[in-house]
Order: sequence, then C-alpha cells, then structure tokens
Amino acid sequence: MHLLKQLLFCFFLFAGGCLFAQELTGWTKLKSPTNETLRRLYFVDANNGWAVSLGGKIINTTDSGNNWNIQNSTVTTPIVDIFFINPDRGWALTYPSEPPFGTSILKTTDGGERWVKDSVFFQNEIFSTIFFVDDSVGFIGGNGIKKTTDGGLTWTNAFIEPGGVSTLPINKFSFYSKTFGYACGGRVDIAGVIWRTTDGGNNWTSIGLSPDQIYDVYVVDSLNAISLSGDPELLYPLGIIKTTDAGISWSFTDLPFFGISFAIDFLDDKEGWSAAGYKFLSTNDSGKTWVEEFIFDSTIVYDLQFVDKYTGFACGQDGVLLKYTSYKKFAPDKPTFEIGQNFPNPFSDKTTFYVYSATPDFEFPARAQIKLYDVLGNEFITLADQDFYSGVYEFTFNPLQDYKNISSGVYVLTLISGDIKQSMKILYIK
Repeated sequence: MHLLKQLLFCFFLFAGGCLFAQELTGWTKLKSPTNETLRRLYFVDANNGWAVSLGGKIINTTDSGNNWNIQNSTVTTPIVDIFFINPDRGWALTYPSEPPFGTSILKTTDGGERWVKDSVFFQNEIFSTIFFVDDSVGFIGGNGIKKTTDGGLTWTNAFIEPGGVSTLPINKFSFYSKTFGYACGGRVDIAGVIWRTTDGGNNWTSIGLSPDQIYDVYVVDSLNAISLSGDPELLYPLGIIKTTDAGISWSFTDLPFFGISFAIDFLDDKEGWSAAGYKFLSTNDSGKTWVEEFIFDSTIVYDLQFVDKYTGFACGQDGVLLKYTSYKKFAPDKPTFEIGQNFPNPFSDKTTFYVYSATPDFEFPARAQIKLYDVLGNEFITLADQDFYSGVYEFTFNPLQDYKNISSGVYVLTLISGDIKQSMKILYIK
C-alpha cells in the first residue's frame, strides 16, 4: 500500500452519506460588457460593484459579477478612480479632454442609475484618487490632498509637512479609522512615498521608501501595514514594505523577481494577493514571502479587491474582469473522510481505492488509519496510519505482493479518524 498522488486542488463535501464533488477554484474570467481598459474597481459588498475605464465607461454588477451593465457616465474621457460609501452613493474622477484642463468629480445617489458632473471643478489640478470615510468626510489625492467635511460640496487643502518627497503625486488612500490612515504614491525613478495622518487627514507627514512609486497600502491593524513596490523598467526588484509601529518606521526587503504592484489586498490574516500587471503575486504567510502566479491569456490586471474571506474581483486591460473564489469557502467544520469503492471488485491480483479528505484548515492535516477486518470483526491488517491534508489520495492494495498469507473471502476496509468511521466491503478471490 502506498500513496500515489495527493491532489491539493480538489476536495469533497459530504452530506447525508452522499458524496458531492466541488472543484477548488481560483481566478476565473467573467463576461465583460466592454473591451476598454479597466483601471479601477470598487465593491461595497459581495454583490454590488463598479469598474471604470479609460474610455469613460462605468460598469456595474449587482449579482457578484455574474452580469455587468454599462451605466451612463455622461463622459467619454478617462475615468481614473471610483468609490462608493454604500450601494447608492458614489463618486468618480475624470479629466476633461479640452480646455480648461483639470479634474472633475462625477457623483451618484442611486447606485449609478444617474451620474452627474459635480459643480466643483479643480482647474489645472490633477487628482487621481478619491476616498470617503463616511457620508461627509472624504479626500481626493494627486498633486496634493484636499479634504471635504460636507460630502463634497466644498474642499480645502490638507497640510502636508514640507520635505524632499512630500510634493510627489498621490495614488491612493488607505484608512484604518476616521482619524488614522495612509496615502501612497511617488514618481518613477524618483521615489515611492507613503504619507501618514493621525488627525483625520488635516495634517500629513511623508517618507520616501523605494526607488519607484507605490500604488497601494494594505492596513492590517493600528500598528501594521504592508505594501509592495516595483520598477516598470525592471531595473530594481519588487520589494516588501512593512511597518509594525503605525507608520513611524518602515522596512524594505527585496523579492527575488521583478515587476509592478498596482494593488494589494488580503482575504484573511494570511492569504493576500497583488495585481501586478501580467501576473498576480500571492502570499500565504501574512506577506512574509510572495510567489508569482502568471495569468492565463496574457491578461494584464491593474486592480483587485476582496469583498470577504472567500471572494475577490480584479480588472484590467481590454475590459478583463476576473473573480476569485477561495477553496477555503468549502472547508468543513471538522475533518471529513470518505472511502471510494475499490476497483476492480472482486479482485484476484490488486485493487485500487481512493480516500477523499477535507479539513477545516487546509494547512494542517488530520490523522487517520485505514484497517482491514475479516467478516467477524477481527483486525487483520493496518494498511495506513498517516496524516491526511485536504485532497484525494489513491491507494493500491496488492495481496500477492504484500500479504501473501491472506485467504480468499470478504473483508471490510475501514477508515478511522477520531469519531469518524467509514467502511466498505471488498471481495478477494485468490
């Protein structure tokens, strides 16, 4: 008896003594209503999300990405960011294609059924990201930071402490609370910068951390945050940027590969992903180490977001939309096993059977034994005593090779793990 293979990317759920197979899934492509490049997306919950294109399109789903529709944005100019505070109220940023140049805000109060251009126009000012902490307080960032306390009716300049990199462009905001948060940005070949506020965004300090701009920061808790920085010219490797003291100091560690990290998000305290152009980067140890996950069809991804610990979405070039479903979504509450019927049965030479296992935490196994009993209940052989991770295990039982003293007859093959006991009859004809 020996283990021939362990398939870690499928497992089985059981109910009422019946076996139901569920393939473990990762990123799958969704049907997109546009072929325009999608640079940003935002979901308020598992069902309701939006993505914006550089051709002025806003697309929306209300059924977790199964169907998308094009909303009337009222513009054909690039839309560079979108944010919703709830399923109804949202904002987007766009740039006029003719003078006067600057930044316009689009807003909706009905989930995007009707978008209108805000009367506020930032002439000769370029902003690339918008974020609200509640219905009233929000921020726009780009060439500086502006804050509103009245839902966007008026905006005032936030104070950024002067410094060598403090005036570089801002790409994105990441807040832990209404008072504490970060912004990130910079410029290629100059510096990657993270800004920090502790007073609700009225005042900001900055620190240069990498050779090239930083696109996103994931805030773990009040002390810990993580980012990835890369180089579009591939002269410098990707780097892990971390803080453990609420952004007072940061560490920078090179990764063994190159590229750009456009967005970073985590499903839980261990599993995280980054949209990195023509590939994803993923971690299963809270960001200590990362691996490259190359994307099918040479798809380029620019943004991603996880809506819960099982589900995420990504968008990118040529209107691509992707959905992620974690295999952990199907994990049982306790270890589960099933022995599949052996074949051939009866057998005279050797026979094969499968063991299907699923554990609550896929990183840790469950111990199980497989024993052979005669029809009177006497234990005859222990075929296996080992750890089982979630997966499918194939065993081959060859009496002529391993157990030559076995007699013809009916035997009971039994798997035992804690209070779990699964049995089946096999018939050996010598």
